[in-house]
Amino acid sequence: MTTDWHQAGITAYRWPQRLSLALLALRECLWLYGAILIGRAQLDVPAVARALRQSGLSILPALTLMGLAAGLLMGNRTQKILIWLDFPSLVLPTVIDAITRELVPILVGVLVSGRAGVALAVRQATLVVTGERDALLTLGLDPIRFTTGPALLAMLVMSCAAAVWGNLTVLSATAFWLWQQEGVSVVLFWEVLTHTLSPALVAEGVFKPLLFALLIALVATVNGFTAPRQPQGIDQAATHTMIGAVTAIVLADTLLTLLLV
Repeated sequence: MTTDWHQAGITAYRWPQRLSLALLALRECLWLYGAILIGRAQLDVPAVARALRQSGLSILPALTLMGLAAGLLMGNRTQKILIWLDFPSLVLPTVIDAITRELVPILVGVLVSGRAGVALAVRQATLVVTGERDALLTLGLDPIRFTTGPALLAMLVMSCAAAVWGNLTVLSATAFWLWQQEGVSVVLFWEVLTHTLSPALVAEGVFKPLLFALLIALVATVNGFTAPRQPQGIDQAATHTMIGAVTAIVLADTLLTLLLV
């Protein structure tokens, strides 16, 4: 099994072969998690801890700052609407829905792409360029399980946590702006919030970041392990991962939005 993905074309650049590599990477990660659950494999705790710092803890300051800025902007735009339509109980549900369903998941996805996704691709491309990937194969170790497995698990955990924190930050900043500038009471905002956040909306707000994390890990793996055996291959993998991950996030979000209407 350790050479299946290699035979699928680790140096391939065509879309069918890249898709095949992505599916094989997903299979290897699922096999690893299943083996850990039944006691046939051990979790690489140091690798997971390192990936947790990359995919969550290191982006927390940026997420907080961007969340506050986004919340204030949403509050400002909502204030403009309330000037013309002074019915907060009618306007606020749409704003809360947009924040929970679209703004925060995409914000978290982009930040995870730029930090954890690029870091994973760079690490894997480095293995290719230095020949360490071939050494792992010679030792009977699967490079995908060795690199993508811990990173994907960390991305899933931290994306979920970041989505919760991002929503708290954006919604709090929005409520603060409307309270200061438009006199919308915190009590009213809270009442509308509790009525708007249905189980389906909360589930979608959590599911999207998890899906985006999966897509980021697969895009990073494909670009990392198909990098040319040249020093510039590392830069190429990082650039292609950022562009590919953001593109995948936008397309997946659009498709989900159309399907869940």
